Amino acid sequence: MKKSILNCSMSLVFAPLVLSASLAHAAQTESYYLIEEIPLSADSETGLAEANSNLSITAVSEEGEYVAGNVLTFRTSFRFYDFSDRTTYDYGCQYASEVCRLFLYGDNSFYETYRDRLREQKSVQYLSNVLSFVAENSVSGNHTDGKNIQPLPTWDTVKEKLYVFDDISNEIYTTDTRVNSINNTLGWAVGYDSAPFIDDSGTSYTRDFIQRGFAYRLSDQAKVTLLPTAFSTSGELSDENGGVSSGLQVIEKDGKTLVIGMASTGYAGGSTDSFNECQTGNRENYYRCSGFHTQAWVWDITDADDGAQVEGTQLVDGYVRSRYGEAASYNLLKNGNGSVFVGTSSDDVYNSTNGSRGRAAFYTENEDGTYTVNKIPNIKIDGDNSNFEDAVSHTWANDINDSSLVIGNLRFVEVKSRNRAVEGFIYDNDENSDDYESVVWPLRNKPFSGANSEFSSINNDGLLVGWVDGLGEDQPSYNGTTRRQSAILLDINRYKEGDSSYFWRLNYLTCYEQDGEAEIPYYRIEHATHITEEGDIFASGFHYESANDFIYGINPRAVLLKLTRNPNVTDIDDVAACPNVEEVKYERKGASSSLWLLLLLPLVFVRRFKKS
Repeated sequence: MKKSILNCSMSLVFAPLVLSASLAHAAQTESYYLIEEIPLSADSETGLAEANSNLSITAVSEEGEYVAGNVLTFRTSFRFYDFSDRTTYDYGCQYASEVCRLFLYGDNSFYETYRDRLREQKSVQYLSNVLSFVAENSVSGNHTDGKNIQPLPTWDTVKEKLYVFDDISNEIYTTDTRVNSINNTLGWAVGYDSAPFIDDSGTSYTRDFIQRGFAYRLSDQAKVTLLPTAFSTSGELSDENGGVSSGLQVIEKDGKTLVIGMASTGYAGGSTDSFNECQTGNRENYYRCSGFHTQAWVWDITDADDGAQVEGTQLVDGYVRSRYGEAASYNLLKNGNGSVFVGTSSDDVYNSTNGSRGRAAFYTENEDGTYTVNKIPNIKIDGDNSNFEDAVSHTWANDINDSSLVIGNLRFVEVKSRNRAVEGFIYDNDENSDDYESVVWPLRNKPFSGANSEFSSINNDGLLVGWVDGLGEDQPSYNGTTRRQSAILLDINRYKEGDSSYFWRLNYLTCYEQDGEAEIPYYRIEHATHITEEGDIFASGFHYESANDFIYGINPRAVLLKLTRNPNVTDIDDVAACPNVEEVKYERKGASSSLWLLLLLPLVFVRRFKKS
């Protein structure tokens, strides 16, 4: 499903557009969550004019004051594509074969762009494919009555398009940028960027490196380069392909400001052969990508000034498993709770021909300040677990809270009920817990075998966010179309207590009642990526101009949203009675309900395989 963020204006639309349904009056009339849009500009000079797909949030500061994200300029079915994270692109396409070929191999497609992004181009100017932005909350208004109407807090753009190693004065932007984490307390954002392409001779384009980690100071836009190790023949990082690095987290330890990330330690296979095979553009060779062995790294930026290049040290010794030199080995730390990090580590479950797979892991500190990698145990598939290696492509952990509850996901490489499913899990890593080392799957095979559930973020109250298949999305997806997703909130404590009501779709929690009727804002909230300790949620989705567009899913405008907890509603079980949009027959105000039913009639009998 191609989704453009430039089909419509990206200006803020604060006034709520609503669907109405005649329902019994509920005890509460206000919504559980209040909606804010985070604005982005499509201005050709300063904004994201080149973007055409996959608008997503990649980082949120501790209390939600800052938010960063990405948009892509190439076609891909991989919504959360991240060059440093194989779990975001190393899996199969589920569309019809013709559509998959277009996404993967066509002009401006994923494999073409991935290859061009990493290899030097000799005669063609390179253009940016991954654009990054940072925005800051500016509280210039207040939610007045819990009904999502003006005035609302607004967002000021810090950097509509973030420039790290490229020059904002360039007419053509040639770097790919990603922000992975923002620590407002310490005042830094971290991520990675590529080097700009330059033409010194007038006949060919070159660049110094593929990818470098950076630290970006929020107060004055100072930029610090996070260097990987030198491992080429001459010891110079600029030789050949130059290695890769990425900043993933910013922490304070012993009075120092440290960046936790990843850095390359050598070519997979010991030479550039695996790297070059990775870049051929053939899907069967992408098990070797990125062509480097990478390792968890740490950089001290406590005294770093603008323009500084900081060398780091290795943080982790070893991998979950690494047997085959041709297959890339890696550790990727995604988040931590102050004492333990979680992420994914390579596990060579096949051989040097078929490559390694990511396995969910947690990292514990040693006495010397380094960390040891531990594979999360007891992750299983339903049925015969001896088929695990053949059935599963990757498992990974995304987040951990102060109670040592770890959330993560498993992705099937084989089809399960005609769907390459993703299933979210919760792992208890608290040694004092009765459930220590247990793994539970709250949404596995719910409501049917092969259903999708993906968990992204958890807070200390045991509230996690993620997404599941949208209501009505119950048909086989493999060789058809991928399923539309719906953002969710899940309460782990309720789940453990056996409460039947333990997760909610965020669309349900943003409707309210007015004059005895449920009002649904015209938003489809699809992917919830972050939740704060206060329970505020950051998500991406689509906004629609009319009820007809909303119901049929046409003419969407991609949006980034902050859902703020409504202080007037304290009981999640006592909210407005909201209809499920795929199931309720809507009545248009001032119009005949019979005409509205005729409008909905095609939806009852026809599955929509194509959406704009």
